[in-house]
Amino acid sequence: MNSNEFRNEDVTKILIRLDSIEERIAILESNGLNVKQLQDSGEEDTEDDDSGYTDLKLSISAPFESNIGEYGLAWLGNIVLFFAIVFLWQYFNDAGKPFISLIVGGLSVAGVFVMSHYFRRSFTYLSFMFNLFGYIILYYIILRLHFYNDKPLLPNWPLAVILLLTVVGVQFYFAVKKQSQLMAGLSFLLALFSAFVCNQMFVFFLISIAATALVMYSFWRYNWWKSMAFALCFGSLLNLYWLLANPVSLIKTPGDLTYHYAFIYFSIITAIYSVITFRKSNEAFPDNLILSTLLLAGTTYSLLLLSLVFIHFSTAYVPFFIAISIYCVAYSVILKLYSPWKYSPALYALFGFVAISVSVFGIYHFPDAFLLLICQSFLVLALALWYRSYIITLMNTFLLVTLAILYYNLSGTLQSVNFAIPVVAFLSARIINWQKERLHIKSDFIRNIYLFTLFFSFLYATYFGLPGQYITVSWLLIAGIYFGLSIYVKSIKYRWMAMGNLLVAAFYLFIVDLAKIDLIYRILIFLAFAITTIVISTYYVRKLKEKDESITS
Repeated sequence: MNSNEFRNEDVTKILIRLDSIEERIAILESNGLNVKQLQDSGEEDTEDDDSGYTDLKLSISAPFESNIGEYGLAWLGNIVLFFAIVFLWQYFNDAGKPFISLIVGGLSVAGVFVMSHYFRRSFTYLSFMFNLFGYIILYYIILRLHFYNDKPLLPNWPLAVILLLTVVGVQFYFAVKKQSQLMAGLSFLLALFSAFVCNQMFVFFLISIAATALVMYSFWRYNWWKSMAFALCFGSLLNLYWLLANPVSLIKTPGDLTYHYAFIYFSIITAIYSVITFRKSNEAFPDNLILSTLLLAGTTYSLLLLSLVFIHFSTAYVPFFIAISIYCVAYSVILKLYSPWKYSPALYALFGFVAISVSVFGIYHFPDAFLLLICQSFLVLALALWYRSYIITLMNTFLLVTLAILYYNLSGTLQSVNFAIPVVAFLSARIINWQKERLHIKSDFIRNIYLFTLFFSFLYATYFGLPGQYITVSWLLIAGIYFGLSIYVKSIKYRWMAMGNLLVAAFYLFIVDLAKIDLIYRILIFLAFAITTIVISTYYVRKLKEKDESITS
């Protein structure tokens, strides 16, 4: 009896448990159905709101014909529609009926936006194109109310600019709302073009600066790097065209300060793009974007600055380059401390050093400027140690070689520069050999360039800096110095340089000295040459014996 009672109680508990489980399953199924309904309704709302606005991409898996039919013809049809509306507007405007042309334009814009809304579900990409070209048509109609019109319907240009910027602002608002990078890029383009067409210098500067800041904000906030790259390219071409195409109207500025303001404007635009160096890497944009943007912005700024200097400040450009050098060097220090991109400090430091070189040239001119420029090369190498930058070291090496070649071609007569070049080359080679790990140098390529420069520049300096009877002796002395250095620093490179110096000295001794110098000097030189070669020969004999003994032992 007891066992039957226990069994009945167990069965009752199991049944109660099953009922509880069934109730929970029913509740979960009910909740899941509600969630699915909410998701479906949310998707429908999203489709209803975002359709025609988001950036749609070509389907790679779709057939080529389908892509052409759906996307290519949508673009072509809207472009043709744009020109049709423009020609229709132009027809009534040329006929002396500006109000009718305005009404026709307004109705056309409204019709395009209505079609965009109507096709938002069934033809999403076509709806998107209607919406995009609707803003373009609206912008064009407002633009022609005052600009590029012999009989403007709106004679007040500030109001026309405000209306244009209003269209741009509305477009950017919807671009942010619908997360459409293409619409944002179009709004940036139209904003820059609005600044250009107003033909007022300060308005052009202010609108362009504000638009550039908005471009950088959109990249920082939404990772819209494609629209940023497009705006940078278009803005660069626009600035260059503005600078080259308007020299007459710009001179009318009181006090002739127009181009000083232009320099400030170009610098501010470039500085805004320089902020990109503080952006951390993520998967939303490619890693090489930062470097590409910096190089493009720097190249554009250099072209604008060179155009500005050559056309308007060919004799008064030093203050500009001093300001650039101070900014670039200071900014490179900030980037060294805070930027996540290790190459960015080197780029700005190099640009700053180039600006310093141009400033030195502008103050002292050639050939007097060569001494400071050569010494600056050594200073740049010292700073490269702090930056730990291989790029600065490499560029500084070629800068020294370029300066040396330029100096020898233009002058070559200043003894201070003649001896400064080998001294700087020698010290630079020693620093590079000493700190190659800090500078991330894995080969002797850069050091060999400095040693090559040292070898020939030292021969040149002594040849032109000493009397003829002492040239061979000085070259023998230099060969001895090289041999001593090879023993002290244990480097075969200096021994090869010593041997090269001996060969040059021997050639000069038999070709020149025998024909020009007095007999007493000739005897002394031959004795000195003989002693030097014999001493070096004994060194090699000892070295070979020590090597043989170490092998046999």
